Amino acid sequence: MKRLIIVALVAIGISISSAPNVQALEGPLSGKTIVIDPGHQLGNGSREFADEINATKFNGAIVKGCNTTGTATNAGFPEATLNWKIAKQLRSMLESQGATVVLTRDSNSRSKWGPCVWDRAGIANAAKADAMISIHADGGPSGGRGFFVIEPVRIKGWTDDVIEVDKRLAADMIAGMKAAGAPPSTYIAGQRMVSREQSTLNFSNVPTVIVEVGNMRNKKDAALMMTSAGQRHYATWLLAGVDRFFK
Repeated sequence: MKRLIIVALVAIGISISSAPNVQALEGPLSGKTIVIDPGHQLGNGSREFADEINATKFNGAIVKGCNTTGTATNAGFPEATLNWKIAKQLRSMLESQGATVVLTRDSNSRSKWGPCVWDRAGIANAAKADAMISIHADGGPSGGRGFFVIEPVRIKGWTDDVIEVDKRLAADMIAGMKAAGAPPSTYIAGQRMVSREQSTLNFSNVPTVIVEVGNMRNKKDAALMMTSAGQRHYATWLLAGVDRFFK
């Protein structure tokens, strides 16, 4: 079961550059360890890594695969790249407030894959993180836009030890992001989705949510996602949610 999963960062390809910053600045988040998970990786669709990506594990509810390629805008801008760019900006913002930050991958490269979703959760578990934010973007109906948050359901032996904090983290991310100006989802009621099947959530022993920052198939969201200014907006909105949780 997941309680026995101890992930060594080096063993799954996380370099020392993704390890916590031991000289974190003093600030409102001092003493907090936050894991940022930039979903997917550019190399996940490569035939070279097909065996790794097609590996499966039972996640407490169903058997699911290691990882996927993610989605993209209609112009071909990959979700993996968006998530990576947002994650790097969010890391800097969190570190400026004193947080110790760990990323679940240290590059955005077509020559790399994963890590698997259970290893991403394992990184947060090993770091004894105070929170884990998994950054994603949706490939939903083109007429809908905006962010929403995915949280787990209670599964005995898997999520039951952390489910209440997961719910609070989800609520605070939604409230904080909306208050900061993030466009709320127009197609997910309450900007909140509860899922039994997300391995990143089910394997995690620490407070974790998945944030779908927007819909890559929507023209307005896509236009924002493909600019550096827009990516900074997403990082700022995520920061507002994290700040609300810790306050």
